[in-house]
Amino acid sequence: MAHGAETPAQREDHLPSEPTRPMLRAAVSAVLAVAVLMLTACSRPQADNATLTIAVPTFAEGTFLPWTGGGQRKSFLDAIYDYLCVIDPETGEPGPGLAQSWSVSEDGKTWTFSLRAGVQFQRGYGEVTSADVAFSIRQVMAPGARAGPSSTLRRLIKDIETPDARTVVIHLTRPDPELAKGYLANAQQVGIVSARHVSEVGERAANAAPVGSGPYQLDFFRRDSEIRLRLREDRQNIWRKPPEFERLVFLATPEVSTRVAMMKTGEADIAPVSYDDIEDIKRTGLRVRSIPQSWSPVVRMGGLVQEGDRFEAKNPWADVRVRRAMNYAINKEAIIRRIFHGEGRIAASDTPVEAWAGLPVYPYDPAKARDLLAEAGYPNGFSLTLKTFSTTPGAELPTVAQAVALYWRAVGIKVSIELIDWTSLRSAWTSGAARGYAWTHRGFPFTSAQNGLEAGFDSRSLFAAFSTPNLQALIDRHANELDPAKRRALLVEIGAYLRDEAGNIFIAHINEPYAISSKVGDWTITGSNALNFEHVARAQAQPGGGK
Repeated sequence: MAHGAETPAQREDHLPSEPTRPMLRAAVSAVLAVAVLMLTACSRPQADNATLTIAVPTFAEGTFLPWTGGGQRKSFLDAIYDYLCVIDPETGEPGPGLAQSWSVSEDGKTWTFSLRAGVQFQRGYGEVTSADVAFSIRQVMAPGARAGPSSTLRRLIKDIETPDARTVVIHLTRPDPELAKGYLANAQQVGIVSARHVSEVGERAANAAPVGSGPYQLDFFRRDSEIRLRLREDRQNIWRKPPEFERLVFLATPEVSTRVAMMKTGEADIAPVSYDDIEDIKRTGLRVRSIPQSWSPVVRMGGLVQEGDRFEAKNPWADVRVRRAMNYAINKEAIIRRIFHGEGRIAASDTPVEAWAGLPVYPYDPAKARDLLAEAGYPNGFSLTLKTFSTTPGAELPTVAQAVALYWRAVGIKVSIELIDWTSLRSAWTSGAARGYAWTHRGFPFTSAQNGLEAGFDSRSLFAAFSTPNLQALIDRHANELDPAKRRALLVEIGAYLRDEAGNIFIAHINEPYAISSKVGDWTITGSNALNFEHVARAQAQPGGGK
């Protein structure tokens, strides 16, 4: 060990207490929280029992058409739009949505969807037809689309036919037995939009006054401040189970201390909160619901896509021994305990996949890490830039970066941490410019494992951070295999390959805590579809007038 290096016990003790810029920002925000509440309360309509108010960290792009931004917007978009299929929260399998039924050809390359009759768009734009479905999918596939599955769908979908108003036929370039589950259900971003509305008013105006077939319509929007949705005017045309709240109000509240203060004062009914705040929130009489394995803090290494121009052979971590050493060097159990207050489990992958649940994790073994580094030609370590950002879920990513850097420094890896905003990092990543450094990131659960593989490890994906010819061959075999047992066996093999190759620096699968008020009743949430606020039930009144 280098002179002056800390012992494991010292490193663990320092994990939560080292001063970080996110911590300093949190301290300042706590002082300002009351002032923020006083200012914002004066400008908003008074909440009532018919209004559900959700404080969220960001509106992301602040756009309302599905193809104009990322998945963080689903918190408010899913109340406006419907999807062809709906994931059953119990089974994880797709059930009827706008499509009442569907069939797949024997070769797995042609999907035929039969639409539900009589479903009406908001604002008098008529019945949902196959033309609207085809239009919406094509928009998500368009070259300029910014939705998460855009690049994959461009490769996957060959053509879309609409033989009649209630039939949609999708032809694929290769078999995909999980198309409905992975891309066309409510866990993804292909919400169905009124083609007529976009055609008549143009995309810019349609974005300002979106038209879907969901139960809520946009009532008010102030960028980076507030979104108000209200039940659609023609309530008789709500075909789903009618929501129990008349209005949904979303308040953009970046600082967690402000969200906690809003929950305590009744300004908000639901809000994601920090792990440090859980016990304090419970002491105030509020409840906390944790979304199981909602996200996975992970460190991705640049320059590891071996096909094309995104590979950087000169990086020390291009050697698998170095990547394994970087995994062995980290006390992940301590990170879970000290940063996430035990709300998670050690991971051997970057996203929770049932078939990978039995993979052996990298144990904390700094001695083995140093041996591997020496074997790879780095007995004195090397220098590395680790970029990090804060988001939700993921406000703790900068603190995770501090902890990871502490453990890496103990085995000789000299880490320089840089704060960056997600938009800039995303641009560098997807353009291939993030080849010479590492970054913290968050993995999310996917309803379809193939969906996750194509997004994160297919060399043709803009979001691939690790890919090899052998891995690509396995992914392609899995994609083209129709037999369920063989698909699962291939999936297990892929998981083992990613673990053994240390495709990422795996940390943990983490639960995400939300504070909820007494106004909130039943709320069925899953890791792959947590932002379904339109399904929140109102708490039932108790005898004596309580809640």
